[in-house]
Amino acid sequence: MGMKGPLVTEIAVNTYAINEYGLVTMYLLAGSSRALLIDTGCGFCDLNAVVRKMTDLPYSVVLTHGHLDHAGGMVQFPEIFLNRRDLLMAESITSSELSDYANTLGEMGSFDAYDFSADALHRRERKPVFHFIEEGWRIDLGGRVIEAYAVPGHTPGSMAFLDRKNRILFSGDCCNTNLLADHASVTTIYRSIMKVVGLMPAFDRNFNGHTGYAGSPDCLSQPYDVPKDLLWICQAILRHEVQPTKTTFLKNMVLYQVRHGTATLSYNPDRLTDPGEKPVDPEKLGPEIRCR
Repeated sequence: MGMKGPLVTEIAVNTYAINEYGLVTMYLLAGSSRALLIDTGCGFCDLNAVVRKMTDLPYSVVLTHGHLDHAGGMVQFPEIFLNRRDLLMAESITSSELSDYANTLGEMGSFDAYDFSADALHRRERKPVFHFIEEGWRIDLGGRVIEAYAVPGHTPGSMAFLDRKNRILFSGDCCNTNLLADHASVTTIYRSIMKVVGLMPAFDRNFNGHTGYAGSPDCLSQPYDVPKDLLWICQAILRHEVQPTKTTFLKNMVLYQVRHGTATLSYNPDRLTDPGEKPVDPEKLGPEIRCR
């Protein structure tokens, strides 16, 4: 018999990772006057009840992006902050998709680690009120300011959140060891990863949305070199120095991948630069990090 509730881990002072049955990880950040919940998970637990075990402060809810595993639980909350570019994606999530996702991750290990049902969704009929955020959005939690950065690639509206006080980046799925960005141009991905690399002096740890994935018994930040290794991959692709490997992910998703160091990038090899997008000069590809 597995654990009966989400696994909550304190990763810093007043900072908690909430692992929803190995499906996804949300984060709760508290200051002196209010708190911030990053992502809502799939909706298989009563997330507000989980939050209330850690804090009684008023709190806001923000999404890193609109995929079902990060936004599926948004219907439990009256208000949601997100990037407008992911609104339709978030609004289109269905209960059947959430159950299918939970069954897939369950069979990969979550059912062994957690006692939950893929049919036990905590749903609401009403939709939340949406507030749109862009790069530059900030929220003051009281002695703790969280900054938002636009990092399209994994989704068009992906956002990362920087906690300078505790030197933590909450990156959603935009900058991790297995970056799925096959619906964006490599040029878009490159520019977003360049932004994260530029932020590296401000953070020591990069927590993504899938620590403890599929029941894995850990709550680890991403390896520190992930942004630099992803940047190396983007540079090599745009310079035509590498060829991707074709692979299958989650049973039926065909991906083209390049690996380097601590990171893997899944991308569309036919989509290096989108029409109308300002191309990148291969000879001027940002910081030279081809040799780590």
